[in-house]
Amino acid sequence: MPAKATKSRATTIALYLTLPLVLLGGVYYYGYRERPHRPVQPLPFSHATHTDTDKAAIPCAACHRGAEHASGAGMPADSTCMQCHLHVLPADARLAPLHAAANPHSSAYTGEPLRWVRSAPLPAHVHFHHGQHTRAGIACARCHPTPDAQLPHSMSSCLDCHRKEAVPTDCSRCHH
Repeated sequence: MPAKATKSRATTIALYLTLPLVLLGGVYYYGYRERPHRPVQPLPFSHATHTDTDKAAIPCAACHRGAEHASGAGMPADSTCMQCHLHVLPADARLAPLHAAANPHSSAYTGEPLRWVRSAPLPAHVHFHHGQHTRAGIACARCHPTPDAQLPHSMSSCLDCHRKEAVPTDCSRCHH
């Protein structure tokens, strides 16, 4: 067999072997790979704009009032946001949905609450109590260093912290 035919045959075989692998990789990448959960929210929101010390420097518990005593940190009421935004960026078009929800003096007011989507929902079988953690002196930033990003927590990250702090790790503490 001539060298050119052997090279052509080798190229064809390599193509037939490589193409399925590339296709399977594409199927995995676009179909099965875990993607960050970035839900569509009713208006653009940045924790950094609200909490960074060189910006508004609002403490987490000012808006998430449940974080200090309740199981869940809780979403702030639309009226909580409006308390500031009546005066801060009151005419910003991005805040039109907030004015429609919570500003009875706005011509767009409907009273229909904003429908936020949790960006880091816990599985139903996991019980996490924010209040227990804040009462133990754990600052929000310890578990939420970048609250605008998807939280990278896992069972092992929680267990690592419990072990480091000498807190019991029995299953029933978090799994009910």
